[in-house]
Amino acid sequence: MDHKDIQAWQQEKAKELFAYSHKLLDAAKDLSAHHLEEIQWGMKNAMESAKSAAKNDLTKLKELQDQATKEAAKRATVYQKKVKSVLKDIGEDAADETEKHLEKVRSSLVNWLEDVEGKLPGHADKLSKVVHDMSTAGQKMFKEGRKIVNQVADAAEKNIEEHLRKSPDSKKSSK
Repeated sequence: MDHKDIQAWQQEKAKELFAYSHKLLDAAKDLSAHHLEEIQWGMKNAMESAKSAAKNDLTKLKELQDQATKEAAKRATVYQKKVKSVLKDIGEDAADETEKHLEKVRSSLVNWLEDVEGKLPGHADKLSKVVHDMSTAGQKMFKEGRKIVNQVADAAEKNIEEHLRKSPDSKKSSK
């Protein structure tokens, strides 16, 4: 690679990193907005509880606490889904970029081998085929691994949701 090629490559990488940093910044903004919603909701409940406690209205205070507990469980589930969505988007973007770079590396390697084939001794074509097959297999393994990770994450989330649904039922039956 000559100096101009290296500069062009560095500029391309800088643009990719800049774009990815903006994606991360957007994700941080989304997460901050979700956090702020929960903080505001918590502050509202705290104020209502403090007012009831100041008035010595214990029945109202107990009622507010019961409502807040029920609402908190619902909000926690919604919050979890929002955060998971943001993190899943970031993960998919990162995996897409990785896959793109792996394809570039694979094609560069194949092109290099094709160029060198004529210059190497007799069995270079077999070496070229082996390297090509290995790089293609590696790319397929990456895609399959990505698919498996997503399936496992989805299954874990379903199990957690199922467990959370069963928890209120078991509390009701124990009363």
